Amino acid sequence: KTKKEISAAILVGGSFSNISHNTTTSTLEIIEKIESSMSVYLYPCFIEYSLICVTVFYIMWRNVGKTEQRSFLHFGDRHIFTVDCSRASRGLLLGGIIFILAILTLIPAYILNTMLTILITHITKLVLLVASLLIVCISFFYTTKLYYDRQAHVDVFDQILILVTTVGDFAYSFFGLFASIFIESYRIQLPRFVEIVIGLLSILQTYLQSGFILDTLRRRSITKSEIRKKPGRELITALLLINLAIWMHDSLSANKVKLNPIQTEYYNSRTWSLVQAFTSPLSIFYRFHSSVCLADIWQEVYHDQRNYHGKNQRFERQNKSDRLTKMNNIHHNQY
Repeated sequence: KTKKEISAAILVGGSFSNISHNTTTSTLEIIEKIESSMSVYLYPCFIEYSLICVTVFYIMWRNVGKTEQRSFLHFGDRHIFTVDCSRASRGLLLGGIIFILAILTLIPAYILNTMLTILITHITKLVLLVASLLIVCISFFYTTKLYYDRQAHVDVFDQILILVTTVGDFAYSFFGLFASIFIESYRIQLPRFVEIVIGLLSILQTYLQSGFILDTLRRRSITKSEIRKKPGRELITALLLINLAIWMHDSLSANKVKLNPIQTEYYNSRTWSLVQAFTSPLSIFYRFHSSVCLADIWQEVYHDQRNYHGKNQRFERQNKSDRLTKMNNIHHNQY
């Protein structure tokens, strides 16, 4: 009986150890599958995070050792932050509709078959590029009439980031366009002209948008008519939202290897993966940083500088009088 109990215990213990081993193995397999499936999306985020960190550290390094002359008798300033959203409603509506539609196209891209997924992502990218290209061209017509201030404060690092990411976006588009033009035969039923048009539009739109951003960052509204009408602000609002839509679309779908069948077949999967690893994060970050620069343009270009400085002077005089009053009260109480 004792021998039977011992053998039964050994069998039970062995079965538990097998179950534990199988559970551990299955858990590791699940984690590996999740990691492999998410790495496509997380790698561009890692590069973008690194670029943002470089920007922050550069700003910190530039401000190290700088001192501001402030009074020790500081009773607190009145911080007032206002945002003028006039002349932006129609651009917000147009850009919002395009942004929502771009997000909605991502849903069938994940639940339908591969061929239809490729077609949806390419058509979505084509529509976004056409819309943004038209808006950039029309915006140029309005903003070039504004005053170009060479002394305007523009962060040099923003300009450097725009140029660097523009080169990355050019490289990604050129590699894709080269494969689309020179591939002789391919098994995928995707019209080659769609890839060619997307490549050409991407290069042209990036070139014009980068020039538009670098030029408009120094534009200023100086006349009463410009301050009141804010020419081009609605278009800049729409362009900002479209760039955010392209950034999200490319981050989640358009830059995966399986969604670029022509490039994968021309270069082979390994080579195209390496090309994407170097160029795709810069191309994605270009859209994000363009949105940031467009937000700066939206705020600064149409700002009423005269009223702003007048209000600042009034608040400074009021703060100065308040401080003098408090100092007089302190001296009066001491005496």
